[in-house]
Amino acid sequence: MFRTILQIYVKGSDEAFDLYKRAFDANIGFQDVDENGTVIHRELDVCGQAIAVGEAHDTTRAGGDRRLTGNTMQFCIQFGAGQEKRLHKAYETLLDGSEIITPFGELFFSPCGVELIDKYGVWWCLFI
Repeated sequence: MFRTILQIYVKGSDEAFDLYKRAFDANIGFQDVDENGTVIHRELDVCGQAIAVGEAHDTTRAGGDRRLTGNTMQFCIQFGAGQEKRLHKAYETLLDGSEIITPFGELFFSPCGVELIDKYGVWWCLFI
């Protein structure tokens, strides 16, 4: 099977997973739990796409021996025509503790959308 998985590492991944599940009306796509009940890996199915949410630890490494920091990536979700209610629900759910980059409203490429960095530091662009 060939697929693309978007992986997010945040501190407080349990809360983030629940927040994203509510924001996008997502289903749990896959979840692997060890014998102690600790989640090893879990994915949300968001409009047919896999978004994995994992716990960031100080020992988590990206790029070999160095840790990459900062918002170098943005997750964009295009809801499509007629999905304004779903878009607004996602926005309202993610809003608490977020930094708004582009306010909710008309965008040059979409009749409706928003850009924000959520309370977990994930940069989102949500639009129709």
